[in-house]
Amino acid sequence: MSIAIDLEGRVVLVCGVGRGGIGGATARRIAAAGATVFAVDHQQALVDQTIADIQAAGGRCEGMVADLTDEAQSDKVVQTLVGRFDRLDGVANVAGGTREHEWLKLEETPTSVFRDVINLNLEYVFRICRDAATFMIARGSQGSLVNVGSISMLSSAPFHGPYGAAKSGIAALTRTMSIEWKHHGIRANTVSPGAVATERVTSRPGWGSNTTTGGATANLASVDELANAIVFLLSDLASGISGQNLVVDGALSANFCAGPREQFARSLYQAPAEA
Repeated sequence: MSIAIDLEGRVVLVCGVGRGGIGGATARRIAAAGATVFAVDHQQALVDQTIADIQAAGGRCEGMVADLTDEAQSDKVVQTLVGRFDRLDGVANVAGGTREHEWLKLEETPTSVFRDVINLNLEYVFRICRDAATFMIARGSQGSLVNVGSISMLSSAPFHGPYGAAKSGIAALTRTMSIEWKHHGIRANTVSPGAVATERVTSRPGWGSNTTTGGATANLASVDELANAIVFLLSDLASGISGQNLVVDGALSANFCAGPREQFARSLYQAPAEA
């Protein structure tokens, strides 16, 4: 006896579908569960790779190229999807991230960088979810929206403050979506990764399956672990879950707040000396 995630007959939009990232893994998992995937990214090669992967596995996938940070292009995404399929059942907004030149002290961060980070990690999410919900409400159909946050929104985001602010905004906005649209049968949740072993991350010098940062060892989550969480929230198995933030970080955010204290830990677990 088993319980399977069944998305058969549904159409799910995935924004940000690079093969080696969370979005690519999510698109493949959604297709494996039976849904048709509509894949969106800013380069044709990224879209084509994901379409090829899914079709080679017997799944269904179409896509389009769009720069999601460009309002004129992102506003066409849902319109194009429903024009092809005349239905939309779920959205996974995965596109986002930080670029190397954006890791700065706050006092050294240009306003242009702040705006770019907010647009890439928050503003497009609003536009896509707004358009998806507008269609679902008009059609009278239910759906699930999943937006990717980050553990950088949980407390602070040193030297990548705009990113932490954007991801905090995603969590707050998603909670509001869950309240405003719940009577229309639309659920909205956030999935927040920590360090994830994407191709982009593991290609950096010094990064591997276990990476040491700030004296603490962080086990990198796999892209499939994030994809599994997203697909679960898209499915009917999560029918009672909305307005929540699911952290998938291998306990990275549960680290002792004052940092590693090996000697302190040893003193806690050391066997008492015999009299």
